Amino acid sequence: MSTPTTDSSPSVSPRSLLPAIFLLTYPALTLILRGGASAVSIAAAAISLALLLSPKSWGVLAPISWDSVNTRFSIAMASPLVAVLVSEIWHARIVSNTLDSPSRFLAAVPLFLVLRQTLGRTLAWSDLSFALGALASLAILLIAPQSSGIDRISSRILNPIHYGDIALVLGTLSILSLNWWRKDSLPIRILKIAGLIAGVATSVLTGSRGGWIAVPVLTMLVLAVRGQDKSRHWKMLLPIGVGAIMVCVFFSSSSVRDRIDDLSSDLAHYKQGQKDTSLGIRIQLYKASINIVKRHPVFGLGAHGFHDNMQSFADKGVLTPMAAQLGKGETHNEFFAYLTDYGVIGGMALLSIYVVPCAIFWKRLNAPSAPASRAALMGLTFVVAFWIFGLTVETFDLKMTVSFYSTLIAILAALATYADKEGSGVQALAP
Repeated sequence: MSTPTTDSSPSVSPRSLLPAIFLLTYPALTLILRGGASAVSIAAAAISLALLLSPKSWGVLAPISWDSVNTRFSIAMASPLVAVLVSEIWHARIVSNTLDSPSRFLAAVPLFLVLRQTLGRTLAWSDLSFALGALASLAILLIAPQSSGIDRISSRILNPIHYGDIALVLGTLSILSLNWWRKDSLPIRILKIAGLIAGVATSVLTGSRGGWIAVPVLTMLVLAVRGQDKSRHWKMLLPIGVGAIMVCVFFSSSSVRDRIDDLSSDLAHYKQGQKDTSLGIRIQLYKASINIVKRHPVFGLGAHGFHDNMQSFADKGVLTPMAAQLGKGETHNEFFAYLTDYGVIGGMALLSIYVVPCAIFWKRLNAPSAPASRAALMGLTFVVAFWIFGLTVETFDLKMTVSFYSTLIAILAALATYADKEGSGVQALAP
């Protein structure tokens, strides 16, 4: 990649200092500070909304040139909140705490609109953010590990499953950011490679095996997107290299081997009728979810419907008492969580926050601007990773994780599409 113009260099004016610092530090702050993801994302959304609503005479933000990208992104991010409200109005029971999580998707809209207006040199401050976030994830485990109570470690602010998944995706984004805005110097390359290693190491230490499913899928995704103009050797070396890393991790880590062995053991026990294992409980909950969807397909059960029906399922023998108790916490599948409580309209809304960003990123993979094209690949990777994470755990039941996802989507979507505004005279936050 050629050295970018001054507009893509990480310089910043006093007016752009706040968004620059935000872009650089957000992933790390998410993992370091309790409530950091929520507090920072809410503050960013509030500031962005204030900028959007400020009088034009102030000259703080140039008028937004509304286009189809803004429309699709805004509708997708608003759809979970709309679906929840429609379902709860249908059931004549609106529960305020169920509106918190979906409202955070909507809060990402003003942030996206403002960042998309920002100059490339301000956006370029995101260059090291993913590497710093991944390194922070490992540093926390090494300096202040916390026992999760299930023989696995995590941080004091997040459970090992979500923590390991976030670290893994940050490590992936770190390596994908190589030569993102310019040809990186050797120290920067080392830092970004270290970010990948840190993300993988953190995932291994937490034992979050659900996230490991994403590794081969993301490898094939990157190979399909980046391999079009690469040599045959590159296409062979990438999957071989990833496979070699996975083999090395397997044979060098007893915890990884134990987690894989547990999976096969759980499956064998389930076939023998012993259902109260990690895998067995998930299978029971999935079957219960399918049963609910069949009986309440359109609007679901309403607020906390899955949670409230666990005891009745246990009484009927559909779930074991242990599965019913754990099911009061979550369904262990994000799609089933929305389908059971909010029906098909909830499921469609959930799909929109995956599919619409993916479509935006896919279209920008061949963007004329190299930084925007790379951001599109990173965004596509991020969404696919979170979709895979959600197959085995609820990813949006915690304020931190939904804030993290929606904010990163807003950032990456703005990075992938900001160049659409270049040369149009719409350059808000300009120095």
